[in-house]
Amino acid sequence: MPAQTLSAKGPSRELPLSAAIHDLLNTPKQYDGRRVLVSGFVRSIEFERGRLGSEYAILVLEETVSSVPPSVYAVRVISLTFPTVRKCQHALVQGTYHLEGNQAGRPYEHFIDAEAVLQDDAVDSGRVPSGCEKKL
Repeated sequence: MPAQTLSAKGPSRELPLSAAIHDLLNTPKQYDGRRVLVSGFVRSIEFERGRLGSEYAILVLEETVSSVPPSVYAVRVISLTFPTVRKCQHALVQGTYHLEGNQAGRPYEHFIDAEAVLQDDAVDSGRVPSGCEKKL
């Protein structure tokens, strides 16, 4: 009987695709179910309670694309852990993008199921959301 080799390696994970928020919204099928890495300003943060009572955060992440007039794109980010970023800060989000699905027992469309939400440096990151100019 041949000896079997055990491996401590887990299943390989797909590396996240670096994407802009407008890419997710303009070609959503290309990113559906894929791990992504996006950045933008936090327009809002709300805390909700899931069906089973656990709390989670819903962030709206926004980017402004230079055009005439400028175009604003936003995506919802659902984080089961409390993010360290605040409203009006620039954030870097890694997670899985979904066209539609359930999170915390509720249906959502066009959202990122966040693995990590980190504060990012806002250098050359575009215009800030309205109401945030004085906070930065």
